[in-house]
Amino acid sequence: MSNQILSVAEVTDMIAAEGLGWEAGTTSLSNLSAEEQRRRLGVLASDAELAAMEQATQARAQAEIEAFKLAAPVGAPAAWDWRSAAGQNYVTPVKDQGNCGSCVAFGTCATVEANIRIKAKKPSMAVDLSEAFLLFCGGGSCNGWGLTAGLDYAKATGVTDEACFPYQDHNMPCGNRCSDWASRLKKILSYAGRATMDARKAALSTIGPCVAGMAVYNDFFNYKSGIYVKASAASLAGYHCICVVGYDDNQQCWIVKNSWGTGWGDGGFVKIRYNQADLLIDTSWQFYSVDPDVQPEKGCADASHILVDKNFGGSIVLWAYVNAAWRHKVVTDVELAGIAQEVFAANRVTVCYDNDLITLIRAWKQF
Repeated sequence: MSNQILSVAEVTDMIAAEGLGWEAGTTSLSNLSAEEQRRRLGVLASDAELAAMEQATQARAQAEIEAFKLAAPVGAPAAWDWRSAAGQNYVTPVKDQGNCGSCVAFGTCATVEANIRIKAKKPSMAVDLSEAFLLFCGGGSCNGWGLTAGLDYAKATGVTDEACFPYQDHNMPCGNRCSDWASRLKKILSYAGRATMDARKAALSTIGPCVAGMAVYNDFFNYKSGIYVKASAASLAGYHCICVVGYDDNQQCWIVKNSWGTGWGDGGFVKIRYNQADLLIDTSWQFYSVDPDVQPEKGCADASHILVDKNFGGSIVLWAYVNAAWRHKVVTDVELAGIAQEVFAANRVTVCYDNDLITLIRAWKQF
């Protein structure tokens, strides 16, 4: 790994000497020390683990090639970007991981957030997952984490919202999470690796953004715009987790959401040229698409909790926790009295809902 910091002028000269075509400039990371720059990364991978992941990626690619031979040919579009899919932006705002090797949590949460919006068909849906919960409750730390560790935890346990466990860029105890964290979890049902270009583009254009890993070189910290191609003289700084939100075959690049704030890159995003072996993104690591557990907008299910907010002199709101979300309805005193009598006498309460609004309550009593 390199301890060398490259100035904007040095990177600009390197770009010009090789005709790479992208723009370097002063970013929010340019004036950090080499150690501080490395702490903006955070994928932990030994040489043996890198070799094993590359072997697994190659095996996956071969299986995908065979599967594509048997399937009816369906080409992915020449370009796709979830920031402007049919005129809608499904990608949540860029965040800043700060001085903590928490990129795995940020890349994972960014991917899950966008896929929740896509699966729910709500591009403006408010979803902000807690990177702190995922990292510090899932077994990671500011020293880094494995590339798919966040996906494993999001599947097994889930991730709370940011308000339950606000992120700070230092190691935090899991006990800092909110007291009702268990009722606020969002989970993924599964995730799947994609190794070939065809499989990646198909997943990106039909499912959603993907978690990916890359090797970061010291010219990357000064990236401002254009299609990034590593300068040959740049030195390895470490490994990083990112969220791939699209691609463009005309420009031969992946479109990537980073976690270094909007003061780096093109508003926090970067375009990375395909097939750069040194970056490992297309050789050693797979892209991982996710299937989030998004509950239907309408439905009926048994409630696990019922509560009432009664503002004296104001509104009365009946709440029910059903299908992993709180649903509500404003009721009158008379309605509340009748509902309460039936609910407290019941063995089971079924609630029907339309989005967050309760449409029916059925109280069951076993005799």
